[in-house]
Amino acid sequence: MIEEQAIVIKASKEHVTLEVVRSKPCGLCGQVRGCGNSIWGKIFSHQSGLIETRNNLNAKLGDVVILGIDETLMLKGSLMLYGVPLLLMFLGMAIANSFVTHMIEFYTLMGAVLGLSLGVMMIKRAINEKMQMFYNEAQLIRFK
Repeated sequence: MIEEQAIVIKASKEHVTLEVVRSKPCGLCGQVRGCGNSIWGKIFSHQSGLIETRNNLNAKLGDVVILGIDETLMLKGSLMLYGVPLLLMFLGMAIANSFVTHMIEFYTLMGAVLGLSLGVMMIKRAINEKMQMFYNEAQLIRFK
């Protein structure tokens, strides 16, 4: 189980809204809160690090809690985030390469760019629609 520290910023009996506090600084900017400057953050428009999940510890506003998420869920998310665009890039290359007889390199490159772009757009749409599903898997483990 991957554990991160979080602060309760909104609480009810059933749900809490948490802001995750990074324990290690961002490699790009050195901040531990509210970075959002990574390339993926820019592509996927990450605005905030707020997570809403079940309040199984009866946490109150301002409490510092430990949030846990299963490693397999993180692995699946990483595979989806990186694997789908790469797979579509190679598929675009193969399809473009099989349909042309001249200027093969140019069309293969265009197929790769088109496949990668399609993969990034698909992942962006999936994240926008299903990110709450991943957040619901996160659970409060204990108070800090």
